[in-house]
Amino acid sequence: MQQRKSVVMATMAVCLVLLSQGVVFAGETTYRFDPVTQSSRAMEFKNTWEGYKLYQSNCKSCHFRGNDKGARFLDTDSRTMRGWNTVFYKKNVQCAKDGSWAKLSQKELLAINDYLYSKAYDTWDPRSNKSCG
Repeated sequence: MQQRKSVVMATMAVCLVLLSQGVVFAGETTYRFDPVTQSSRAMEFKNTWEGYKLYQSNCKSCHFRGNDKGARFLDTDSRTMRGWNTVFYKKNVQCAKDGSWAKLSQKELLAINDYLYSKAYDTWDPRSNKSCG
């Protein structure tokens, strides 16, 4: 009986160690350098969720297939991470030039940039556990 109890305790200890390691890896925060603010920002769900909502309500209202506004179709993977940063840093796209971005605050533009950056063409890496499911 004593031997079985020690085996159970050892198994529980191993499980606790494995679970604690899993939490550390699952909760890993990624940071990205933002050329607009010249700072690093955490890429977390709350940042990208806000950006997603703003992207859907502001950008996708024009940039969808077959739109009658003359806006070219854009999707999150239409550019690389560096490409999305360039769009928001240089502001050399038609939307920025024609005043469409004027209704958005700097914070909202950063949130959209964070979202697009996190879903860019080159974010998927088959060798990374972050790209799985």
